Amino acid sequence: MGYLTTILTYNIPAEAEVDKAFLESRGIAVCLLNANTSRNELGAPFYVRLQVNPDDAENARSLIMQVNPRRFGSAERADELDRLVRRSVARFALVALPVGILAGLAVYLLTPKPIHDPTAYRRRYLVIYDVRVELGVVAGLAAGISAAAWDSRRRRKGEGPPP
Repeated sequence: MGYLTTILTYNIPAEAEVDKAFLESRGIAVCLLNANTSRNELGAPFYVRLQVNPDDAENARSLIMQVNPRRFGSAERADELDRLVRRSVARFALVALPVGILAGLAVYLLTPKPIHDPTAYRRRYLVIYDVRVELGVVAGLAAGISAAAWDSRRRRKGEGPPP
């Protein structure tokens, strides 16, 4: 027997055990990789891999596909999730990032410069020459996060263009 082929991965070990028992009842030798390291039923720290002999891989896939086709997902659902991730990244780059940068820049430029001219002060491991930089960064982060939340909420309510 050579290398084993992984046919499915699981986040919940109980699902892997059920499929292992099902395949073994059909006469297919099965090995669960990481099964003993992930005994948390809320989710495994490592994915559990269902592995079989390469000669039995196609038969095992088809048997599990007949009983529970949702284990393998669908190409349409994977494409839909991929589109959603790309849209979210694009909305972040087009809405939240520019708003955050503009807010940080506005706070930096509109905050008066300190009267005394300290050369520098230390914040743990960071040397800052002007307090306005900190204010600008904090304002930029807050504005970017709130713009992303606003855009997401607006799109969920149907006020914006369809996703």
